[in-house]
Amino acid sequence: MLHEIEIGSDSDYLMDESKIRGHAERLLVPEDEADVVQAVRMAATDGTSLTVSGMRTGMCAGSVPYGGYVLSMERMDKVIGVGKDARGYFVRVQPCVTVRQLNEFIRRRGSGSVPSVTEGASEMLAAEEREFFYPVDPTELNGSLGGNIATNASGPRTFRYGPTREWVRRVRVVLSDGSILDVKRGDIRAEGRRLMLPFSDGGREIVLPSYDYNRDVKNTTGMLSEDGMDAVDLFVGSEGIFGVITEADLYLAESHPLMSNIVFLPRDGDAYALSRDFPRSGVVPEFLEFFDSGSLDLIRASRKDDPRFTDMPDIPDYAGSALFFDLPMDGDLIDSYRRIEPFVEAHGGSLSRSWCGHELKDRERFFSFRHSVPQTIFEYVARLKGSSAPGINKMGTDMSVPLAHLDEMMSAYDEVITRYGLEYVIFGHIGNGHPHVEIILKDMEDFAKAKKAYAELAQKAIDLGGSPSAEHGIGKMKVDYVRMMYGDKGVDEIRAVKERMDPGWILNPGNMVVR
Repeated sequence: MLHEIEIGSDSDYLMDESKIRGHAERLLVPEDEADVVQAVRMAATDGTSLTVSGMRTGMCAGSVPYGGYVLSMERMDKVIGVGKDARGYFVRVQPCVTVRQLNEFIRRRGSGSVPSVTEGASEMLAAEEREFFYPVDPTELNGSLGGNIATNASGPRTFRYGPTREWVRRVRVVLSDGSILDVKRGDIRAEGRRLMLPFSDGGREIVLPSYDYNRDVKNTTGMLSEDGMDAVDLFVGSEGIFGVITEADLYLAESHPLMSNIVFLPRDGDAYALSRDFPRSGVVPEFLEFFDSGSLDLIRASRKDDPRFTDMPDIPDYAGSALFFDLPMDGDLIDSYRRIEPFVEAHGGSLSRSWCGHELKDRERFFSFRHSVPQTIFEYVARLKGSSAPGINKMGTDMSVPLAHLDEMMSAYDEVITRYGLEYVIFGHIGNGHPHVEIILKDMEDFAKAKKAYAELAQKAIDLGGSPSAEHGIGKMKVDYVRMMYGDKGVDEIRAVKERMDPGWILNPGNMVVR
């Protein structure tokens, strides 16, 4: 049954982690796919829009409605099957299952508790002696998998495993006319840049954009487009503008024991230099995450009141920066440390004074340590919005560049932001050429300056062969950067695909491109 609820102006359904608040006429909550079809057809009949909402953990206002109806997928939150094919095991999920829930299901090996999509797969997974996990590890583990697919989410483990796109086997999607497309990889492929999709009124030919989509760096700017593209990839990273995902099959990876490490260094430059020297050791970590001095100060401050850090040692007084990385334990771990140690010591660090741990509780604390930086910024912005600066939003960069140009980009971050008289911290995916820069805003004047600085930095990232949005998508906040990346022609071509897929612009209007 499709639940229809009046929505107040202070509803949580009108806001995501961007802290932008929208407006809507009604909240629709489906129980199943038939309800989603009903909601899509209702919006079309009423001539209004439908903004899809999941866990609302996005940071670019993708789930923030600007009128019309909100479609909350919150009750479609079940793991519904296990399968196995030539690549390996996969799990079938509804869109509001979270990353955390999926990994907990896998940790229990499913317990044979869900049906087999392929013969005996659920029982085989339950009986496995090997361990498995879902390798996409976005910062927000409580984000919905449907949202992750819609934004092609990634995270630190993209360094080794790639983004969400690499792990999606199949999607089931309600299209704008209420028809259902159930497609797995290999079912439908484009001929060149022309893709034929079935709708209720017959086949529709979709002409994909002609631009070169940059796969050489982490990139979620605009829709994927390439010759021979698989139809599944039309929906991965499309930010919900082409259809509503109701099911997905996600591949699993075999896991191996890992030792988590946080190495402390005296200065920002030491941790950055160690990240650049790391490959010379011959050791390949799962990821490399960087923390500058400002990030460590934020963690020091937040841990005073944050119960997640109750059992965590104090950050050493000498620590002015840090690197976070995981090492495989199924090889010669001692040899790995021996190879790393000279480089750590050359930059003022010490393995004996570092943190390490391999038990689940230790690793969870280390990731809480990492996630506390953006969370502290989110909470700070929320306080400003509730008091002195209601129009303010979070202002953090999400840019990537090729590693060969990372030095130049890091210099640009400091030069541009400092020139505008702003303060900042840098942390995150240094191994992918994708550190996050969080600009510390004090008031609306800072916000205005930060928007100008952000635009300069976005153009710099593009000029260096990178992307202005590496993993958070575009949503409604970054539509200008799609034009910056692909020009007027590219924007017009994305808009033309939207027109073909959704002539009434019902689904998630305002995301990625505007009408």
